[in-house]
Parts: sequence; structure tokens; C-alpha cells
Amino acid sequence: MKFKCKHILLSYDKAEYSSHERPLGAAVADAEKIILDLKKGDITWDEAAAKHSACASGPRHGGDLGWQEEQHFHPDFSEAVKVIGIDTIGPPVISPWGVHIVLRTG
Repeated sequence: MKFKCKHILLSYDKAEYSSHERPLGAAVADAEKIILDLKKGDITWDEAAAKHSACASGPRHGGDLGWQEEQHFHPDFSEAVKVIGIDTIGPPVISPWGVHIVLRTG
């Protein structure tokens, strides 16, 4: 299956290539707060990606990962994206690289 999405990656202390000292629970709580702010319109997706994402795609491309085959991603990420509706932000997704906020765009 192919899908298109954007993500904001929040790193945590035990994540691979970690860039933050916060524990996993704090990263999930931060993700939930950012999702709430996005849904309320307090911040735009691109602003949130530039400010919060530990992924290089955040500041440069608003976290846009483009069209990808599901096997391109970690299975936990792919399975989560498949059940998110198009143009919808899903709940936080935990992968070995951190906590993802995902907006499915296609």
C-alpha cells in the first residue's frame, strides 16, 4: 500500500539518534499538546514542524514525507498511518526514532 503523509518527530532520551533528554512519557505528552494546538488552530502544521521536529524534513519541508510504500517505514508507523483518515491528524505514534505526530495527506 502507498500513502502520503507529513510527520513531526519528537525525540526522547532512549530513542535511536536521540536529540532530547526527556523521557518517553514526556514526549508523548508534548505530542498530545501539539496535536491539540494544531486542531485548535493555535499553530500551523509548518510552524509546529519547524519548531518541534527532530527530523530534518520538519524545518525544510514541513515534515512532508511524500508518497511512500508502507514497507519504507517502521511497521508501527505504517500500521498507524493506514488507519488515519486522509487530511486527519492521528494520535501519537511511537517508533524506535521517537514519537511521531502524523498528518495523512493521501
